[in-house]
Amino acid sequence: MPSLKRLPRPSCGHRILRIILFLYDVGFWLIGVVILGVGIYAEVEKKDYQAVVDVLLTPTIFMIVVGSFMFILGFIGCIGALRENITLLRIFGITLAIVFTLQLIGAILALAFRGQTQQLVKDGLQHSIRNYYNDPDIQFAVDAMQTNFECCGGADFNDWDGNIYFMCTDSHRSASSCGVPYTCCVVPKDEMIPNTQCGNGIREGVTVLLELQGKIHTRGCVDAFSTWLEDNLALIAGVILGFALPQIFGLFINMLMVTQIQEETLLYNYQKVMAVTSEDISTTKLT
Repeated sequence: MPSLKRLPRPSCGHRILRIILFLYDVGFWLIGVVILGVGIYAEVEKKDYQAVVDVLLTPTIFMIVVGSFMFILGFIGCIGALRENITLLRIFGITLAIVFTLQLIGAILALAFRGQTQQLVKDGLQHSIRNYYNDPDIQFAVDAMQTNFECCGGADFNDWDGNIYFMCTDSHRSASSCGVPYTCCVVPKDEMIPNTQCGNGIREGVTVLLELQGKIHTRGCVDAFSTWLEDNLALIAGVILGFALPQIFGLFINMLMVTQIQEETLLYNYQKVMAVTSEDISTTKLT
């Protein structure tokens, strides 16, 4: 019997699995490209803002980091699937498993230590309030939260006293002093164009909360967001599954591909040894 010189032609199932894994990796890589591109574009657009803020809490930097990670990992997965390289496939699978595990641990810890999680959210909002006019991404995020959840500030509307433009002070007085952003205001149903000056000086001399009823939202965004989470548990569970299932699917097909490559390699090596052994036996009989 002649010796085997190359691996046998892959089975139909093997080829289909490789195509599915490759398409999954391409999708993973494309998502990374989009996130990275949006993050870079947003960061470039902010070049006119010279204020220094906490880089770790800047949304665009976070997007660039996540996008770069997905770009590199997706590229490794694509090459591993095309070349059927076990080392690259293992790197992709192990990294994806670590990320999934960290996400799972983070979700469990967030539920187990809900009080500490709320405090972290409050601290993050306090940071965002202080840098409201320093970063357009932060400003957009805070305005979107206050508008969608009909809230104002972190714990309450008085948190805006932590921003130099809205604090109640006799020095550096301006139109917005002792006020809140217009996204804190209660918008009348018939108002088509928002009044961006509605929050100016509205906290000036306020001693009773009822004085602000109907003018601005007095509930803090932390409480509003917590209430929204409790009222939309089914939606949140769906979103979590939407993130988890694709990762589990990717881990599964990646593991199947590695296992199949290993089995076919072992079969090839076995057939090669048997071919060499048979050839040696034939040669011995002839001599």
